[in-house]
Amino acid sequence: MKRKLVFPLLLLLLSVPVSSCAGLIPLDDEEPATGTFGPQMTLQEHHAQTLEALWTILQENYIYYDTANVDWTALKGKYQAEIQRGLTAEEFDQLLRRLEDDLPESSLLYQSRRERVETDITDNSTYEGIGAFVGFDPNPQPHIILLAIIDGSPAEKAGLKAHESILAIDGKPVLLEEGINAVQRVRGPAGSTVTLTVQAPGGAKREVEVQRGRLTANVRLEAGQIVGTSYGYLLFPPVPYDNLLNDVVAAMETLTTNQKLEGLILDLRIAGSSGSFPLDTLYSLFHNGELGEFYNRTDEQMIEIPGENVFDSQNVPLVVLVGKHTQGFPEILAGSLQMHERAVIIGEPTTGAVETSTVFLLPDGSRVYIETTSFILPNGREIGITGILPDIPIETGWDEILPGKDPSLDAAIVYFRTRE
Repeated sequence: MKRKLVFPLLLLLLSVPVSSCAGLIPLDDEEPATGTFGPQMTLQEHHAQTLEALWTILQENYIYYDTANVDWTALKGKYQAEIQRGLTAEEFDQLLRRLEDDLPESSLLYQSRRERVETDITDNSTYEGIGAFVGFDPNPQPHIILLAIIDGSPAEKAGLKAHESILAIDGKPVLLEEGINAVQRVRGPAGSTVTLTVQAPGGAKREVEVQRGRLTANVRLEAGQIVGTSYGYLLFPPVPYDNLLNDVVAAMETLTTNQKLEGLILDLRIAGSSGSFPLDTLYSLFHNGELGEFYNRTDEQMIEIPGENVFDSQNVPLVVLVGKHTQGFPEILAGSLQMHERAVIIGEPTTGAVETSTVFLLPDGSRVYIETTSFILPNGREIGITGILPDIPIETGWDEILPGKDPSLDAAIVYFRTRE
């Protein structure tokens, strides 16, 4: 089982709770343990019971339990020994949090009971922060990448732009050991300020002071026609939204009004995934037939989707742009279109972050998100293992794109022109 050694995790520079989406295969919901009458357990016994419940959940549900390079017996024994020496509640939370590091990356996410309650009661309609979607890259030095800026946000008002990098926060550099968690130092309550050391691609470092605000995380599809061509361009946002599919269809209508569209570029380089990404309906716009197979420890489900030709969407030549920040369902969309030779893929290899997670409650009121579902293309290829390998590799990251000079986009235009 590979570990994803790059750091493409998509986060929003807002004070938002952790969330996870369930897989497409229905899985049994875990219910909290009901109260029982009898002798009270000691704290140590309660910790042992919680660990045993967690291990049973892993054994029965973790998608890579049989293939991960983990000595499960030795690992469990190590944690049992820690519990037997006696732990406070806080020390036990820290112990389970260490399990995240002992398993392949992104396999498990732990939330204490307090964190779970705070998450569940948080109002997600508005947020406090600077209003930017970000990723992380360790090279050439650790930095946060601005993937997209929310319109009207403090980040936009301060002059921050997509493709720029944050190198330091309040004078302290972004550290490799922090990874994407460095964004915690950027977040904060509305009205407070943070000073960022920022660098645009090819530019000099500058200091930017941003006053955090309260805002709504609204980002939308960007659509247009490449100047001087009959090629359309759709840039998908870092997070999906309810009307994303409608906006894609509306863009197709606009792009095909009074002209024949000679090519369409689907830019998925910063497209992340959640349960609301319209994978099946987007696929149906551009192809017809088998998407691939979702599977878990006990079941598998082949997804076959009938195509629908909307404004000649089934026939328009396609290029899909991908990169290190393409994650989840957008990877599946790109991989299936590539396998069926419906689209040419251009850009950087993706990380294969297609596994989806299910939440399980533990006896002490905490909960874990565990990877339970993965995906196989109809030809047997597992994107979760290999990622998407572009047909035309372009080793230019999102933080290296200069104004008016986008090598992946340029390669797409060249590809279309060679077909004419």
